[in-house]
Amino acid sequence: MKRAFPVALCVLAGLFAAAPWLDFSLYPFGWFAFTPFLVAVWAAPSARRAFALGMVAGLTGLVPAFWWLIYTMEVFGGFPWLVAAFFYLCLSAYSACEFALFAYFAKRLGPGPLGLAAPVVWVAVELVFPNLFPWRMGHSQLEWTAMLQIGDLTGPYGLSFVLVWFAAGLALLLVRRQWPPLAAALIAALVVFSYGQWRWQQIDAAATAAPRLRAGLVQGNVGIVEKSNSAYFEINVEKYRALSRAVQDHADILIWPETVSHDWISHKTRRLSPRQHPFRDLTTDLIFGGLGYEYRDAEEADRYNTAFLIDRRGDVIDRYDKQILLPFGEYLPFSSWIPYLKEISPNSGDFTPGDRSKTLNVPSGARFAPLVCYEDVPSGIAREMTAMGANVLFTIFNDAWFGVSMAPYQHEAIALWRAVENRRFFVRVGNAGDTGVIDAHGRILDRLDLFTEGTLLADVALLDVETFYTRYGDVFGWLVFLAAVVWVGKGGIFDK
Repeated sequence: MKRAFPVALCVLAGLFAAAPWLDFSLYPFGWFAFTPFLVAVWAAPSARRAFALGMVAGLTGLVPAFWWLIYTMEVFGGFPWLVAAFFYLCLSAYSACEFALFAYFAKRLGPGPLGLAAPVVWVAVELVFPNLFPWRMGHSQLEWTAMLQIGDLTGPYGLSFVLVWFAAGLALLLVRRQWPPLAAALIAALVVFSYGQWRWQQIDAAATAAPRLRAGLVQGNVGIVEKSNSAYFEINVEKYRALSRAVQDHADILIWPETVSHDWISHKTRRLSPRQHPFRDLTTDLIFGGLGYEYRDAEEADRYNTAFLIDRRGDVIDRYDKQILLPFGEYLPFSSWIPYLKEISPNSGDFTPGDRSKTLNVPSGARFAPLVCYEDVPSGIAREMTAMGANVLFTIFNDAWFGVSMAPYQHEAIALWRAVENRRFFVRVGNAGDTGVIDAHGRILDRLDLFTEGTLLADVALLDVETFYTRYGDVFGWLVFLAAVVWVGKGGIFDK
């Protein structure tokens, strides 16, 4: 095999892997992405060469798939374009190491029985590799909803396993004329599909029997400039008031996005003052994003990105402080040791992470799992809150920092797995889109377009189904990881 041909195969594989993230209707490419990659890796003359091919595939896929991060680092962190582009290329090179590690171990292990080495290694690497934006191969399949239902057992890792197994089976059929690996992978895919059909009926029955809540979701479409300029703060909030007046009498609760209000509210506050109250004409309960603070001592205070739950009188029923803060936006890494960084990233905040998960309990009986922005991307917080009794999930966020790009939809594609994993309806309320409601199957029932004003009335079922995933988490992923470690160790790879 000529030296350029394996590189071309890895470029093709990277483009196939990127395709669904650029347009989710291209999800079938996810099933074939690893086929040319594995053909090149298995034919590589050494594991070191396979590692290099993995970097090619990773960079080819990741650079176009998540290019919007350059814009985000510009407007969110305040970095000059060239600095943001440099950081993005560094991040892409780091993230490509996920593909490179997979290629290295896939080469050392070979296809294995029925081609199982590739899916075992991929899921093991996918589970433990610390990506800033933790995408999974399974996330690419959101438009084939029946296949997502395995999520309440395995999270996205079960579907990732089947996708890579199918690709490995196809590669073995093309290169070695071996058909049993592809047949086994097809049987596994059929099992996943059949489980989805069976589970769908169960969840539908539970949703039909469950009590309902009508939530009014409000998207004000406040631009980045207006949101960060204090001269517009009152004008911005008035947008939300005007939109809310039209729907609040038809809703059991209103939900506004992240940091709509810029008035600092003490954690000791039990009733908002007229100045602090974001909507004095409120006729129902309201969840809104705001700014909380709590004094550490006489002079220093911790500042929080907070979701407040208030009633029509302005009494603070409860609050939740965001636990996972975004670097270069809500805090600047290493700035306490290198103060100069503040000068090149003046927009970075200085927030304190919240210290616990909780539910926000509405008098109507709903127990909300509050997730703020990025917190609906990792599975742990939503799962923890569901185990604490939450019967509906919600996220308040501001994806305007991503501009007109695939980023908000990529965010949604990852987040909707929280609905499937925990079998909860999930409402997501963004400042500039894409506000929407997701059912317990992971279907997007309705959404508002990006960069538009509007409201949605979302009828959500208050489910109390307990799933295997809620109770045990990523046990499937960790079992696969353990199998990979044993397999690698048995092959003597650590000694070579």
